[in-house]
Amino acid sequence: MANSSLISLMKMSMCRPARELALALAFSLLIITSYSAKAEWRVPILGLSAVAPTLQLNNLAGKSVDITNLKGKVIVVNFWASWCEPCREEFEELSQLQENYGPKGLVVLAVNLAEMKSRVMQFLKGNGFSENSVEILLDRNSAVYKSWRARDLPTTFLVSKSGKIEGVWIGAIENIDSNAVKGKIESLLRQ
Repeated sequence: MANSSLISLMKMSMCRPARELALALAFSLLIITSYSAKAEWRVPILGLSAVAPTLQLNNLAGKSVDITNLKGKVIVVNFWASWCEPCREEFEELSQLQENYGPKGLVVLAVNLAEMKSRVMQFLKGNGFSENSVEILLDRNSAVYKSWRARDLPTTFLVSKSGKIEGVWIGAIENIDSNAVKGKIESLLRQ
């Protein structure tokens, strides 16, 4: 009986390195695949209508902002939180989008997910952003996040002048000068 236990133990120890190697290879493949995935505007999320859902929230000054009042403008709706590292890294890109394309008719709405105004202000101040770099809206109970069917942070929706969702970008936008980003925005601004 002792020999069978020893043999079982030896078989387990011989399988363990192979199992560890297989897991390491699978994990490496997952990492390589995630880095090589092309970031781009995607077709709107399944179940989300072509027309942008309701979005009416207060900004940092307490003023109500309603997306229906922005018809005729191209709108970037970005869902973010200050604790989300990719969101933090992307905020500079959103500010640049607003600065570069705002005069041409683009509005960036940065919808903060369930954080207090004081926390958002702390994030802005700590990272050198002004309150007006983009229009920050407070979604305190995450109702808008849910109605837009955003599932990850950050998630960015691109809305045409007519109010139609033209694309969804899941994950951080890392380069606004890329053809994937500016090409789609500039095309919508020309319409």
